[in-house]
Amino acid sequence: MGLPGASTPGTIIGSHYIIGDLINSGGFGAVYRGTDTSEGNRPCAIKEIYNVTPTVRRQALMETSVLLTVRSPHLPEVYDALEANGRFYLIMELIAGQNLSQLLQNRVPGGIIGEQEPFQQSQGPCSEQEVLDWLLPVMDILQELHSRNPPIIHRDIKPGNIILRPDQTAVLVDFGLTKLYDPDRNTQSMIKAVSQGFSPIEQYMGKTGPQSDVYSMAATMYLLWTNRRPPRAIDRGVHDTLLPPHQFNPALSQHIEQVLLQAMSLQAQDRYQSMRDFMHALQDTGSGPYNEPTLAVPPVGGYTSSPQQQPLRLPAPPPAPPMSTSGYPQPVSFGYRPAQTGVQTPPPYPYTGSIPPPPQRGKRSMQPGSQAQPVPGYGMSMAPQMLVAPPTAVPSAFNQGCLWGLVQGVLAGFLVALTQNSTNFYLALIMGFLFYVLAGFVTARRGGSPWRSFWSGFWAGIFSTIIFWIVYFIGVAIRIVQRLALVSKQTPGRSGMVLYNEAIQHIHTALPSSQAASGQNLLVLLGGGLLLAACLGWVGGLLGKSARKAAFVQKKRQSVHP
Repeated sequence: MGLPGASTPGTIIGSHYIIGDLINSGGFGAVYRGTDTSEGNRPCAIKEIYNVTPTVRRQALMETSVLLTVRSPHLPEVYDALEANGRFYLIMELIAGQNLSQLLQNRVPGGIIGEQEPFQQSQGPCSEQEVLDWLLPVMDILQELHSRNPPIIHRDIKPGNIILRPDQTAVLVDFGLTKLYDPDRNTQSMIKAVSQGFSPIEQYMGKTGPQSDVYSMAATMYLLWTNRRPPRAIDRGVHDTLLPPHQFNPALSQHIEQVLLQAMSLQAQDRYQSMRDFMHALQDTGSGPYNEPTLAVPPVGGYTSSPQQQPLRLPAPPPAPPMSTSGYPQPVSFGYRPAQTGVQTPPPYPYTGSIPPPPQRGKRSMQPGSQAQPVPGYGMSMAPQMLVAPPTAVPSAFNQGCLWGLVQGVLAGFLVALTQNSTNFYLALIMGFLFYVLAGFVTARRGGSPWRSFWSGFWAGIFSTIIFWIVYFIGVAIRIVQRLALVSKQTPGRSGMVLYNEAIQHIHTALPSSQAASGQNLLVLLGGGLLLAACLGWVGGLLGKSARKAAFVQKKRQSVHP
């Protein structure tokens, strides 16, 4: 089914802009490749916005004003803005490269984004250094926007909205959800749009500030370093399942993890209060990667003020690097130099509507964005991204093995001890095999790996064997006592030893007599049984992993088509 109201390639707007192939689309509009015939057939991106209502028109003007008043190689350049055929169009620089979501998809096995399991990799899909090299300059331009009066909040920072040029320059796109922030009035935004996993909890209520962009940028880094999509902030407010990033990327330094967790605190007042503070904390290094055992970490920044659930208070950010005369930090160990951005007088603007004039600030040097040839992968999105439910805690292989081994041992022990049919012994064996598979299945279905399921089956085999013999002898003792009571009533006056010997001879169980083997054979049977139990647990893990992926696909379909 085609897009509602999408323009046909070859359509001419504004007398010299030709719409080309579709790049991306969403609920509010679409982005096309285009050609500007008035500038020597210059390639451009044409952003088309459907249904020009006053609210949508105001949002489009906001995006235009932001991109016109701040020039940076880390923002797309706006060439023009106009209305045609009842629609609003922005003519912008066409960014060559791929967005970070596409880059991540190309790096992870199978191209599956956001589903990395804990303790499966020795390093993340993106290194600590390269993510900082990409995003620190973007954070610098965000600080510039937040420093305006009033501040300008992006409100939709995510990997799909950051494009990496071929020269490794990151460009932040899609300002369609920007908002002028007034901390005194604390007004709600016009559009309560969220990107699940990247939007902070206050954005669900329509109230955002500079700390909201801090959260979204930290969530973007979390995904790039771990290939684990952060849980939705609205779900973290009920039960915080955000896992420490070193569980997915042991190469990540302890210092970076602490900074990241503080930036992703649920409550805005617990985060860094500015993008500059966040930058300074990231740039101050000195800790090596994690190499100690994994420890349980309490939820970060819990969304409650009750005494039983106080938010985690991480150490205060380190002192800021020395400031230059321009008010920006001097470069430190990463070799990063803040982007040269500044306020420029807007070029001639053909649209007759009102655009807020830029506030006057000190002059700074300008580095215009480089022109590049268009390639597939322009990362502008027009609608919030629908993601999956938050991850759950990974089950313990030992606990799952104990649980299912206990259940199987009790059932099998009583079945063999209290019956006289040898067929039931083989029935108990089959039941044991099924429980080993079940232990592995449950472990993987709840987030564990098939290797963890292997150990679940191993522990289930050990505990089921121990519990089986305990329950078996208890069952046999019960039958002996019952027989002694019956015989003593029928033939009183006989000695206890005689009665006991007769009771033992009368008692039969479902255990075949051939099982009374030598000690050496018993050890071979025990070792083989444990290996078989572990392998059956691994098979159950494969089934559980497939079931978990099927449930993930189903939930994603339901979120897109409720």
